[in-house]
Amino acid sequence: MTNLRQKFQSDSGSAIVEFVALAIPLFIPIFIFLNQFSSISGNEEIARAMAREVLRVYVISENDSAAEEHSTRASLLLAKQWNLSDTEIASLRNSIECSSNPCLSANGRIKLTVAFIDDATGRSISASAQEHLSPWL
Repeated sequence: MTNLRQKFQSDSGSAIVEFVALAIPLFIPIFIFLNQFSSISGNEEIARAMAREVLRVYVISENDSAAEEHSTRASLLLAKQWNLSDTEIASLRNSIECSSNPCLSANGRIKLTVAFIDDATGRSISASAQEHLSPWL
């Protein structure tokens, strides 16, 4: 009985108990933040790559109406290929700004912006790409 009493009165192992009781609950907010940060960072990279690729599809099209159709199909295909969720795909929007009319004219500048809502955080993710067309188009 005295051996048991001495074990309870000693400080042996108290650092482990303090770590478990105090430090681990403090790490939970850090893990939550890192999880959300990784989701946003991954989707921002997807948006940047998607803007570049969709703009390339737009620029190589034969005319403006075909460019609109091809770029819309390309963005949906890329979204599925890069594993965006169904709600992220539903919120996907492309906007195009042209320096001249029609967009695909010589020496023109085209800017395409891709935007969608991140599922994990509800934040709007957007990225833009810009292309300058050749004067000899």
